[in-house]
Amino acid sequence: MANTVIQLKWSELTATPTTLNVAEPAYSNTSGKLFVGGTNQAPILVGGKYYVDRVDEATSANTANVIVKRDSSGNFSAGIITAALYGNANTATRLQTARTIAVTGDVDANSVSFDGSGDVTLNLELTNTGVTPGTYGGGSQIPTFAVDIDGRITSAANVSVATNLSIAGDTGTDSLSLISDTLTFVGGDGITSVVDGAGNNVAFSVDNTVIRNSGAQSITGDLAVTGNLVVMGTEVIQDVSTVRTEDSLIELSANNAADALDIGFFGTYVNSGTKYTALFRDANDSGRYKLLTDGTEKPTSGNTVNVQAFSTATLVANLTGGTVSGLTANIAIADGGTNASAFPTGNLVMFDGTRLVGIANTGISAQTTGAADRTVVVQVDNYGRVVGLTNTAIAISTTQVISGTLPIARGGTNQTTYTTGAMLQFDGTSIASLANTGTAATYANASHVPVITTDVYGRVSAVTNTAIAIDTSQITSGTLGVARGGSGASSFSMKGVIVSDNASGTGALSALTSATEGHVLQINASGIPTFAHLNGGYF
Repeated sequence: MANTVIQLKWSELTATPTTLNVAEPAYSNTSGKLFVGGTNQAPILVGGKYYVDRVDEATSANTANVIVKRDSSGNFSAGIITAALYGNANTATRLQTARTIAVTGDVDANSVSFDGSGDVTLNLELTNTGVTPGTYGGGSQIPTFAVDIDGRITSAANVSVATNLSIAGDTGTDSLSLISDTLTFVGGDGITSVVDGAGNNVAFSVDNTVIRNSGAQSITGDLAVTGNLVVMGTEVIQDVSTVRTEDSLIELSANNAADALDIGFFGTYVNSGTKYTALFRDANDSGRYKLLTDGTEKPTSGNTVNVQAFSTATLVANLTGGTVSGLTANIAIADGGTNASAFPTGNLVMFDGTRLVGIANTGISAQTTGAADRTVVVQVDNYGRVVGLTNTAIAISTTQVISGTLPIARGGTNQTTYTTGAMLQFDGTSIASLANTGTAATYANASHVPVITTDVYGRVSAVTNTAIAIDTSQITSGTLGVARGGSGASSFSMKGVIVSDNASGTGALSALTSATEGHVLQINASGIPTFAHLNGGYF
């Protein structure tokens, strides 16, 4: 950079330039400011004499419109400072404006004025709630209170309570005093009452002559019901070893108003935990009957079976009618099935050792093959099926031709011998030898062309070398390269600067142009000529 000169734009009339190229500097003597061009060609203000003057005139005195600087003691003078100030004041005699201090809420206090010149005292007293002082509650009364958010009683009163208790039975009524009378609980047939003084309760016990729905006791002997036994509860538990009924058809799901409930029965067994098995009609699967086992979920009280919690059970039976469909597994070969669920239409079928499977068709279409001059190549698979047919032209080795001479009509020469080194011609009957006419030699070079004489057969009978000599007007194509004194180019841009190939110096010349004002021809870091604005380079 020792000899680099950077030219700045300048102006004695305009305070700010309108546009600048990227990193292009400019200075205005009118405003005393320095600018540089941004990426969007907008001038960016970076400094200038204007700001140097502002710094030079800074002072610690209280001077309007001048930058403030500290004096040698670090102090400066100023008028009113509008700001939030932090720290301690040297002195504070009183507040500029006195303030009134008062108390609100659930206490009463006198209001005082405070300006910082003296202490103040507030006399506080709880606010009167209006409750009459006294004693509340008694033998026949209970107190009622209202408490506010601060825990103070805001009202109080006595409420009388009843001292008589009315009682009634299946027959008869009475009234007793809670203060002086005793209520007695009397048992009856099969029922005994016991008062527990320690627990403050009355217990009733029944003997085995009383029918009940729970408890440790049970009815001894047989229970015979001569009429109909109607149970209105939701569950009947029979803990018996034998259930016998005269009904030959048992009705289930009598409350099934629509096809919404599963119908059947289930049982419980233990095998690595409690399991369930069920035979039922599935209302959620088009009414199909299902036999399930290994269930881990007991059917719900809503009369539904979660099929996903069961496995399919095995049924040993003879099936003599109906339709077999929707099987979850294929019928095995050993059971007379195919162990397969589908076969491709039109395909042959084979046993692969496990099941019957379809064999893909070979793809050979109906066709006629073979001819007098062709043979048929046949390809078969392991099943003996034709998988490929090829019409192949008959081709034999010359060693297989053992007699006769191949005529012209069959692609032959109709000859058996030839003259060594002679050219051949067709004489109307056969391809025969011709006598040689030329002299072996090399003709033509980079500066000569051959002049050639031929006979009636097109053979060269004479050759002479002739030097090449042409006018420039005879060059009608191509571009003369630099190596031959040309430019290597067919045209150049108007007003361009001609430069040589940047890489080897032997390529075509080219024209460098620029339509941007202020561009100059420069050499970049790679030594290549280019038009651009002057700049200070990179760092």
